[in-house]
Amino acid sequence: MLTPQNKQDGFTLLELVVVIIIISIIGLVAVNRFWQWSVVAERASLQTVVGALRTALGLETTRLAMRQQLDKLPGYVDTNPMDLLAQAPHTYVGEVKNEKQPVEDGSWYFDSSNRLLVYRLKYTDGFSTTLKGPPRIRYRIKLVYTDNNHNGRYDRNVDDLGGLDLVPNEAYRWLPQGPK
Repeated sequence: MLTPQNKQDGFTLLELVVVIIIISIIGLVAVNRFWQWSVVAERASLQTVVGALRTALGLETTRLAMRQQLDKLPGYVDTNPMDLLAQAPHTYVGEVKNEKQPVEDGSWYFDSSNRLLVYRLKYTDGFSTTLKGPPRIRYRIKLVYTDNNHNGRYDRNVDDLGGLDLVPNEAYRWLPQGPK
């Protein structure tokens, strides 16, 4: 029989091991959730920038239409769409001469040799592309027009101009995932 004088204080070794195991499991779950949320946050940030760029292209089309200068739209193809934003995202590092230059993961840049806007992914879980090299998504400005003569290219004074769009240069996809 235990009396107050010989009562044990503290944990037994078994209790201590069980507590350490439980804390470790909780820590692993928290780290996994943090990683998943980081992937989701990067995707959301990417979509936000692409949406802002598409909006800027639409506003520029509207501005030119109001001035009856839609014939200037073809001049925007192969240009840097970041130039149309009032403020570039903080992850935009500017123009680089080619994709072989070192660029930090999670950054946007304009590849001036290929005339493409590039986003270099930081979190690649669930990302798939045919591009070789570091995981990235390359975008270009596309002229939107009605191909009246069905020849697959824009012909001035034949085809009707509709605007500008930002489109991926190569196909990519995200596998469904995210926090459960």
